[in-house]
Amino acid sequence: MKRTIVYIIACLALVLSASAKTSFRTSELERLARVLSLDTNVLPDGYSHPDANGIRLTVHQKDLTIDHIGLCLFSDELRQKGKSPVFDFLERYFLQLKYPPQVKSTSNMIRDDQFRFLVGTLKSVDKLLTTDGFSFNYDNHSYTATWNRGDTTLLSVSFPVEYELISGENKIEADNNLLQDIRSTQVVIPTGKFVVKQDHYISERFTNRTYLSGGRLVSDPRHPLESCANMMLSLQADGDYTINITQISYGFKKTVFDVPLKQWIAFCQNQDCELYFGIEELTGNNDVSGVLLAVNTAENYNHVLTVKIPSEALTNRKGTIEARLYPYVPTHNVLNMFATYRKSNPKTFVSK
Repeated sequence: MKRTIVYIIACLALVLSASAKTSFRTSELERLARVLSLDTNVLPDGYSHPDANGIRLTVHQKDLTIDHIGLCLFSDELRQKGKSPVFDFLERYFLQLKYPPQVKSTSNMIRDDQFRFLVGTLKSVDKLLTTDGFSFNYDNHSYTATWNRGDTTLLSVSFPVEYELISGENKIEADNNLLQDIRSTQVVIPTGKFVVKQDHYISERFTNRTYLSGGRLVSDPRHPLESCANMMLSLQADGDYTINITQISYGFKKTVFDVPLKQWIAFCQNQDCELYFGIEELTGNNDVSGVLLAVNTAENYNHVLTVKIPSEALTNRKGTIEARLYPYVPTHNVLNMFATYRKSNPKTFVSK
């Protein structure tokens, strides 16, 4: 009997494995795989380096979804050490320039994307080795990336700090992928001492400051402003809260979903976003309205989350927070959106 059960389970596993189909995070990645005749059935999860159409590639797959295809330009060690979206972008973009979509030529891509060759040309990419020296820097407007071999600069390029360009996702794809990205994020609560920050963003009203009392993060309905700041900014804050999000996407499409607040925070942190919270209103019964900005400087976007936190949630240390989410907003749009905050006085916090 046991052998029969084991046999049935093994057969089911084979059937499920055979029926599982690789998907692609974007339509452009699917196009590249098709053009290159990439065999997606043999790809492992994580980064791999298959050969296709005579080209050594770097491919990343997670849970049978391919989210990166590009030329193999960087070693796995450098990629892990650097942890920057620049690595995937340059590998994918140079591959796209070699195999541009039918609707756009290579020269038109370079022009439209404001991608510039400062030293070298596209042909220089074929001469690069994963052992070559590589460096990059960026400001609020552009990246500069440079490859060196010894004292010789082989290639240097610049490109704008723009999310859609760097990620390879258009706005619709980014919006559609967001919910799955949040729900697939693992929440790992940090241990050890609390790290107290005191930076601000746009104005002094938006701050990443958290508040301690007796060595613990404040969570007290008598101090609602400090408690709300802590719960919105830190995975280590007390409480078990759910956030009911109405996501406003491209074309004013609305998507409503619930996720644990700490999973939202973990998602933002995993995206290398710095969180800033600003109070808009404290009502007579201690309900709090505020705005959370998740700021990604490497890709020049903000997630803008407006929230309403009921006083009973603070009292019970659990409950539902209503929120509206405007994802992947370009930073300059956010600065314009909250320009009035620069002229207004911030709310006064009680705890110190």
